Amino acid sequence: MNLKGIGMRYFVAAPDLISFLNLVFGFLAIIMVFEQNLYLAGCCVIIAVIFDSIDGWVARKTGRDDVFGFGMNIDSLCDIVSFGAAPAAILYASIGATGGFRYFVIFVCLFMLFCGLLRLARYNVICNRVDYNGFVGFPIPGMAMVLVTYGLSGCFNNVVALILMLFAGYLMISTIRYPKPKDMSLLAISAILILLIIIPIDLVVFGINIPALLLFILVFLYMLVPCLEFFFEIDGLLNKEVALEQVSKAKQVTEVKFSKSIDAAGSKFNSTKDKLNNMKNTVNKNYEDNDENLIEEQDEWL
Repeated sequence: MNLKGIGMRYFVAAPDLISFLNLVFGFLAIIMVFEQNLYLAGCCVIIAVIFDSIDGWVARKTGRDDVFGFGMNIDSLCDIVSFGAAPAAILYASIGATGGFRYFVIFVCLFMLFCGLLRLARYNVICNRVDYNGFVGFPIPGMAMVLVTYGLSGCFNNVVALILMLFAGYLMISTIRYPKPKDMSLLAISAILILLIIIPIDLVVFGINIPALLLFILVFLYMLVPCLEFFFEIDGLLNKEVALEQVSKAKQVTEVKFSKSIDAAGSKFNSTKDKLNNMKNTVNKNYEDNDENLIEEQDEWL
């Protein structure tokens, strides 16, 4: 590739313009944090999620052939601003910690940012090498949605928010598989809730923003359910027959391993016993040889 072939016109395509809008609203979210308007900051992150979710759709519809992975890298670089730096800034501003606790809040914000960066970098490396039509690790837009919907819901608690972000950060760099949301009814409900959050409609009851709370519950369940399935295999636990079958298999495996352990221990004991007998025979033979040598020496002396 020569220098004439690396002009931006050869790389930038229509889907990248959508990614740039993702970046714009992520940057605006940070500006809103500086302006101490956390509600608008959260709304900007949600709008960035919308643009992030449609850039791939635009790429498929326009038939883009991203040979060099330029669009994928643009998308990831925009994501780290909109769903890494912006949510970290929102979290720090929302808690407003002082004293020693402030440093722990900074650590959690950096942890979110680092985990998001690592997850995006891993995705760029493995996306064409792993045969799985979904996500490996919790998607970084999901982490941002968990934070901003929780913050907008009116139920925000500093300690809960920090625990949620530590948990979400770990899930991003984990190998837990998350499916792509394809249920049209859930997507439609989520779209309606997003509109109700963004459009200035008063749906607050006793200080609780109902659409934001419902959207938080949906996103939180999406984050939690694959995690539970990964660690506990919910289907097997809820099905009595499957659970009994698993217990039976575990019992059989335990019995086989125990039997092998007993056999191995017996073999080692017999081997040790044989070695001790050989040592005993060797010692007795040495004593006998020494006695014979003494007798012969006495006979010679006499």
